[in-house]
Amino acid sequence: MSDQEKKNIEQVVEEAETSAAASSESAATVEEPEPHVVVSPTVPKAPGKPDSSPRKGSSFIAWLALLLVLVLAGGAAWSVLEVQRREAVLADRLIELEGIARQKETNLEQLADNWQRQLQTGLGQLQGELEGEAARQAQALQTVETLLAEQREELARFSATDRDSWLLAEAEYLLRLANQRLIMAGDTVAAQALLSSADDVLRELDDVGLHGARGAVAADLAAVRAVPRVDVEGIYLRLGALVEQADKLVIFQMPEQESQPRGEAAPSWQGRLRQGYEHALTKLSDYIIIRRRDVPMQALMDPQWEGLVRQNLRMLLEQAQVALLSGNQSLYAESLQRTLHWVGEFFESDASAARAMAREINQLADLNVAATVPDISRSLRALDDAIEQRLQQGGTE
Repeated sequence: MSDQEKKNIEQVVEEAETSAAASSESAATVEEPEPHVVVSPTVPKAPGKPDSSPRKGSSFIAWLALLLVLVLAGGAAWSVLEVQRREAVLADRLIELEGIARQKETNLEQLADNWQRQLQTGLGQLQGELEGEAARQAQALQTVETLLAEQREELARFSATDRDSWLLAEAEYLLRLANQRLIMAGDTVAAQALLSSADDVLRELDDVGLHGARGAVAADLAAVRAVPRVDVEGIYLRLGALVEQADKLVIFQMPEQESQPRGEAAPSWQGRLRQGYEHALTKLSDYIIIRRRDVPMQALMDPQWEGLVRQNLRMLLEQAQVALLSGNQSLYAESLQRTLHWVGEFFESDASAARAMAREINQLADLNVAATVPDISRSLRALDDAIEQRLQQGGTE
């Protein structure tokens, strides 16, 4: 039974009790005795004069009281009947609510039974699945334990010879990596470090059969150390500085004229005439410049041609940087030689900066950026032969 239904039943009971109390009060009110009417004694009058008025008034009051009593009795009877009717309705309602409550309780019990059965069924299925999963997990764990036992047995069979095999494989890997770094990137520093590490591994093995392999590693180390070092970073930065300097070259600059102090006016008119002539001649020389040249004068660059020249300079210097990083000597030298041609376009307009830039380019062009790398595969072949011979000896034994 829900809380709302319980509240409805309690409310119906309270209303029934209230109605019963009201009916009881109404009955008590009806059954109260009427108050005694005090009749004052009449003074007897003379027998010869009979009085009829007081008798008529008493009869009217009696009839009025009787009517009032009848009305009150009818009202009390109606109230009692109404209370009885309400009690009957409330009793029927209470019986109906009790029936609904019993039905709800029955439904709740059925629902609880259904849920209990479903819960038991679900728990049974889940328990079965868990048992199956636990069995599978146990089987998988047993398989893993079997594999671990086999691996332990295999590791237990390892001996010092197997450790030497791992060290030989490590030395072979280091030698292959040294060959790759030297051939692909030309990195002599990394190749030297890798060869030294491989030699340390072979020395740790302390095997007479590896004497030839260690000798080949020593020869390859000597060949790598003999390779001249190229300052790639320094050359790259010098080329970058030339790229920045190319943007600062001047095409045309007006010559600065030194201002000459004007002398004092001559006292005579002939002196003033001479000064006026000299001043006019000086002014005319500012507009007309006469130069003597043994070679034909080159025309100055226009702004469009200037942008093309600067762009070519930047492109060729950056191409030289790429050639430097890739170790391409021919492309490096060709780029710098072509750069000299475009720098020559600024010899007339900015002679000092252009000639300094040309000297720097000539110095960079003389550098060797592609050192010849030696063949260091001899040590790798010698180690492979030693490993193969070692395997053949182990198979014979």
